[in-house]
Amino acid sequence: MIDITLEQLRIFSDRSRTLITVDAPLFGVITIMHGRVVTRGAHEANKVGTSIGFPPHDQILAEASRFWIQHDSGIRERKTREEMAGLLQASHRAAIVSVQA
Repeated sequence: MIDITLEQLRIFSDRSRTLITVDAPLFGVITIMHGRVVTRGAHEANKVGTSIGFPPHDQILAEASRFWIQHDSGIRERKTREEMAGLLQASHRAAIVSVQA
């Protein structure tokens, strides 16, 4: 399985100014907006997930099969795990090239 880290997603989201939703059916979601992980608020205190506990971010990332990217224009794109890994690698390479230039 392809490794995707929270740090990679945060950097990509920050550089591209996007909202990323990491979706792992049966485990949960992680939302990253402009490089910051959006945390669950106090308004969810009485919901089921808080009483049984949410899985850690690492577990959600390991099981994630869908990644949604929403751009500032409002357009949403669905990416598979493999597509997202390729996008992260291309973004990382572009960042290295721009630093070296």
